[in-house]
Amino acid sequence: MRQVLGYLADYYREQHKGHFLLVTAFTAVAIALNYRYDIEDGLIDRNYGTIQHFYLYFLLYTVSTVPVFLSYAYDPEARQGFLRKPAFWGRLMLGVGIFSFYCYFYPYRQWITPEWISDYYLRAFVRVCADQMVQATLMFLLVLFFWLWRDRKEQPLYGFLLKGVNMRPYWWMLMAMAPLIIGASFFSSFNEYYPTARKLEFTFGHLEPKWLYILGYELAYGSEFFHIEFFFRGFMILAFVRYAGSKAILPAAVFYCFVHFGKPMGECISSYFGGIILGVLSYRTRSIAAGVLVHLGIAWMMEAVAGVWWFFKAS
Repeated sequence: MRQVLGYLADYYREQHKGHFLLVTAFTAVAIALNYRYDIEDGLIDRNYGTIQHFYLYFLLYTVSTVPVFLSYAYDPEARQGFLRKPAFWGRLMLGVGIFSFYCYFYPYRQWITPEWISDYYLRAFVRVCADQMVQATLMFLLVLFFWLWRDRKEQPLYGFLLKGVNMRPYWWMLMAMAPLIIGASFFSSFNEYYPTARKLEFTFGHLEPKWLYILGYELAYGSEFFHIEFFFRGFMILAFVRYAGSKAILPAAVFYCFVHFGKPMGECISSYFGGIILGVLSYRTRSIAAGVLVHLGIAWMMEAVAGVWWFFKAS
């Protein structure tokens, strides 16, 4: 744990404190505006199923990244370095585009019609699991193709490195989150969103054993978190280190926070600071192993804790 705290302390010392506060204030204002005007769930998702849905997501995530990178113009080294490189900006816009496509790409639902599955409820279960996997897997493949094209000779696939990574501190971090998640479960906003496995409730009594299908869903749900971690702590950090160094961490954290605009406010706020912490760990270890463990562990703990409330409420 001392090593992790050392990584974070080093990062904090490297930061211009005024700049860090400015970016944090920008993020706070964005969060306030989102929950005041329902930007994602209302304004953007109102265009669900249209190409405007993609454009609006692209605009939202551009706002989350470009101003933060531009804010480094106070630093002469950044101003004369990566901020002047078209290759950097092209890479950033590609990343924003890939994630916007991930958020928009729902037409696959028209293609996934497993008519060979005669049972209506089993067919519905397959579609629910596909919602957790298809878009995220496609996002992973797009980033993989970019790595093969541009970075394969420069570094291992973004964050796919285990050698030398001590996982013990991250288990302690995960355990430390348990009381916070239990505390959050007493708020209605938490239990209105979680457990996401409620999507299978209509199949109960039709698909047995129930626990097996819930387990299948949770594995599909977890796979999405792996892909999200790969994108934000792998690609958005390690694909930009060659240009921006540790300055890639803060924009990735703000981007990650904006992605949580449709979730409970407390989770959205914590995602900003969590994004910084996991970004620092990825930057220092060149591995997403810690992020995957913590992210998946928190996600499944939230499902489990909310599931207990859901079970007793239904009883």
